[in-house]
Amino acid sequence: MMTTSSDNEHILFYFAYKTFITTADKIIEQYGMQRQHHRFLFFICKKPGITQKELLQVLEISKQGSHNTLKVLKEKALITEQQAATDKRLKELYPTEAGYALIDVLNQAQRDLMDDMFAQYGHDWRAVMQGLSEKRDGYSIIMNEHES
Repeated sequence: MMTTSSDNEHILFYFAYKTFITTADKIIEQYGMQRQHHRFLFFICKKPGITQKELLQVLEISKQGSHNTLKVLKEKALITEQQAATDKRLKELYPTEAGYALIDVLNQAQRDLMDDMFAQYGHDWRAVMQGLSEKRDGYSIIMNEHES
């Protein structure tokens, strides 16, 4: 089967994204958490006071899908929850100092990765995606098969 340019871009994007997210995944795992905790904390830090309902809309998940993740973030004292002043039924989520500190670590790791890529490859999208993709073992497997 022939690989199209569009296929190659999809492959590059997939493996580049995997490299980008894995950078933070490795760090957050050291805290006994997973990627979804990072995503929740990231958006709570970006919009302190975001309601639980808004967060679910941003992440495009159900309320059931958020319960355990929010529970862990609260137990680890990374976020707090307060009733909204305007509507007591709404829960507002706020990061703690520890939450901000952790998100800074995670964000810095991803910024450092991207800074390294830009330093090596300039700002050419394809070259940066290629550089990120080449960090994944699976990339060489797929590309070697397509090049045959």
